[in-house]
Amino acid sequence: MVWLILAGALAGAVDAPANTALTQALAREEAGDSAGALAGVESVLKAWPAWELPRIEAARLLLKLGGELDRAEAHLEVASALAPENPRAHYLRGLLWEERGKPLLAAQAYEVALLYRPSYEEARFRAAGLWMAQGDWLKAEYHYRLLSKARPEWVQVRLLLAQVLERQERMEESERELLRARELQPENPLVLRRLAELYERTGRAKLAEKLRKSVEEPAPKRRMRTLKPSRR
Repeated sequence: MVWLILAGALAGAVDAPANTALTQALAREEAGDSAGALAGVESVLKAWPAWELPRIEAARLLLKLGGELDRAEAHLEVASALAPENPRAHYLRGLLWEERGKPLLAAQAYEVALLYRPSYEEARFRAAGLWMAQGDWLKAEYHYRLLSKARPEWVQVRLLLAQVLERQERMEESERELLRARELQPENPLVLRRLAELYERTGRAKLAEKLRKSVEEPAPKRRMRTLKPSRR
């Protein structure tokens, strides 16, 4: 549905028949026919070759289907030439580089996408993960901090931020993020385990044991209500 809305939102940029054709093509994806959607989108771009959106959608669908990477790249090359500031083209290029096993180039592509759309959470999350995998803790921290501010309820981000901070030996800050995560989800077993592990690594075995017990203790069994004898 997101892609249909996006296609409709660009109605002012091209004529109505083009928008109608693209919307109909993407509707096939909503119906579960991604291959049919790709064929439809590529028909649209043949009719309107100077419109970047069907090329971006074609590249997205090729990546989704695990199709030809060279073909997806060709669509993105043309789309970037037509609309160099379109963040989605750069985001998809990042996915393409990941598929090709080039994490550094992928991270750089996500950074370009964020340059044009700072609120692009998917690009920021993937960039942070790639910088973390590369051992660039400061860049990973930068992105995870922005995400934690934009989405404070996103506990996974806080756990990753805590991990990045610990890698920098900033143990107090790491603990602070884990405690914030615990405030948000006090019964989340993963949060409690991560906090217990941090306590163990910082010489607080009693606190760690207490947390581990709270995770391992089974929930109390519900007592069955006594049924009254049947009158039959």
